[in-house]
Amino acid sequence: MDHLNDIKPKLSRTSTHKVRSGCITCKKRHVKCDETRPSCNNCLRSRGTCEGYQVAPRKNPSSPAQVRWHSKQLTVARSASPPMQLQLDPDSLDFHDVKGMLYFQEFIKIMEAPWITAVGGGDFYASLSQLAFSDGTIRSAAIAVGALGLWHRDSPHKSLRTITVPTAPKVERDAHYFYAVAYYCRSLKLQSERASARDAMFLSILGSIFETLRGGKKAALSHINHGLAMMLELLTGQDAELRVGGLAPSPTSLLEMVANTFIPVTMQARTILTGRITEGPPLPSLVKGLRSKKKTMEYFMILLSQLTQPKATLDCIPDEFNNLKEFEEYWIAAQRDHVVMASITTEVLRDAGAFAATDNDIVSKFTSALLQDGRFTELSQNSIKVMQKLNTAFLPLFNRIIMSDPESPAYLKAVHLRLEYMGVYIFIDITQYLQYENLQARTPLFREYLSLAQVALRIAKSQIKNPAHQLSMHCGLVRSLLIMALFCRDPLARDEAAGMLRDYPGQDGFWNTLSFYILALKNREVEKKNASEGSPDDQLRRLWRREFVFEDSGDRIMFRYLDKDEVDGEWKLVEEVAELQGDSEDVHWVRQPVTGSGGLLMNDLYFN
Repeated sequence: MDHLNDIKPKLSRTSTHKVRSGCITCKKRHVKCDETRPSCNNCLRSRGTCEGYQVAPRKNPSSPAQVRWHSKQLTVARSASPPMQLQLDPDSLDFHDVKGMLYFQEFIKIMEAPWITAVGGGDFYASLSQLAFSDGTIRSAAIAVGALGLWHRDSPHKSLRTITVPTAPKVERDAHYFYAVAYYCRSLKLQSERASARDAMFLSILGSIFETLRGGKKAALSHINHGLAMMLELLTGQDAELRVGGLAPSPTSLLEMVANTFIPVTMQARTILTGRITEGPPLPSLVKGLRSKKKTMEYFMILLSQLTQPKATLDCIPDEFNNLKEFEEYWIAAQRDHVVMASITTEVLRDAGAFAATDNDIVSKFTSALLQDGRFTELSQNSIKVMQKLNTAFLPLFNRIIMSDPESPAYLKAVHLRLEYMGVYIFIDITQYLQYENLQARTPLFREYLSLAQVALRIAKSQIKNPAHQLSMHCGLVRSLLIMALFCRDPLARDEAAGMLRDYPGQDGFWNTLSFYILALKNREVEKKNASEGSPDDQLRRLWRREFVFEDSGDRIMFRYLDKDEVDGEWKLVEEVAELQGDSEDVHWVRQPVTGSGGLLMNDLYFN
């Protein structure tokens, strides 16, 4: 029976605590999970991806569907949705984990994308990236933007026009979106705990970028509205000097960078209402602050422009610029003066009562008010001289760069700088738009601008594949194209500008390029009927009565123009609205009673 000695006793299994909280991927593979959050390191090392952790059902399941920010109070609103297959605990998210680093690297790519760096703001975004390394609040918001960048990169949509956010993670790329929201919630939480004025200003811009990238138009406008209101209070409130000094060791440079971004986004946001025109003005918090101080929007724009400290003076423009950086230094100084001139022009027209006019002959009132004001005449003449000197000094450098490699960053930057210059030079003298002959004489300038715009858009289409890289808060190209589609007296050039709006590959801040294109199409109908009667100057005077504003955060267009009454043959002011339906160009214009006083729309919006 020796074989009995070979029989080994059956070993009992040691009782151990069975862990059931591992990640989804490890459970599927039946392997031990190290339970690192938000992603298991075992999975990342072996497979490169982790599906995250299951969340136990709650009585009131929620997901961060909308992020709300206020300059004095920060909250996160949650709405009901199905349980997610990812456990997103903002407190566990860290810059040094794999995903955090991956998203931050994508944020850097967005900040260095050609559309952003070519059109201004490069110094601001570079400083923002540097600040994110040392500031947890800004870093979390930056990582959130980067996570959205990867979500856009992996999504089927090719444009920011068509964004559909997931309500629950159904495919792997959706995880990027929910990580983005979690990181952003963390940044808001940190800001609420620390209450930093500096971080709040940067968050207003980052928040606008974040919400724009995920289609949150109303939230994006709310961010910038509170950021601007806070800037006004910071600069003009009690103990302003003390509070400005507490922003940073060198507050002047910080305020300058923020102001250079606030100026273009303020111009954008002034044309967009979060609701309807009867519900209040654009940028309500800023407007309320200005009215409490008995100040105007023009005052605020000049205040922002004065924060810019140009390195060059326009009194000593060289005969020829050596590089783009040198031209930019002079161009910043010129832009500062243009903001002042635009604000003074508005003040002149308002003080002369031109905006309050209720009849249809707006042109004569504008002409009389401007030409009789000595300030406007002097500023206009000086500005034109400066622009001509800049053009003479810049053209040799521009031509050299255009003859070089079209794939180089300098090539696209030179094109955009030339577009910025021409956009100001063409539109700087409003009096040239009041008479048909003068406006017709500007057709060659319009055509040159359109040719350059075609080059910029062609480069953008070839170089920019990720929709997130199409966003720029500084670019005003789409606005200039719309003005040309409305005012150029060459119908072929107007159609060319409209075509560029239709195919526009970028996203210029808060502006919906589709709504601009639909406006241009509607204007073709208006132009056709308007051309049926009167001299060219008569026709132009009627066209000057066109006004528009965007309601419902940009999804609804209100358009006013003079239409010929079929009964009595009189040209009368009419108002029509159109609702945008996703990315469709098919909209239905509905005529409604004229809202407000019946005078100029801008008077009802901005001056009452």
